[in-house]
Amino acid sequence: MTDTLMKIPEPVFHFYVSNVGEWRTGKDLRTMMKEMDKQRLTYAIWYVPCEETEPYNIRWYRPQVEGACVLQVVEFKRK
Repeated sequence: MTDTLMKIPEPVFHFYVSNVGEWRTGKDLRTMMKEMDKQRLTYAIWYVPCEETEPYNIRWYRPQVEGACVLQVVEFKRK
């Protein structure tokens, strides 16, 4: 008898981060956050359930993809 492992497909998603000046997409959230933190502008981190290469609209800094959700807003306060 041969053991057959059920192959679980990789989830299809990427992250979208944006502030008032720019946006980035990718799977390496740590690197994306490091770059955004340098600007010291408040930004939002989104989970987007589609391939990064799939085209979609952005409206008011929000990805227009069904199932997309904001994971966190990173806020910088002025001193």
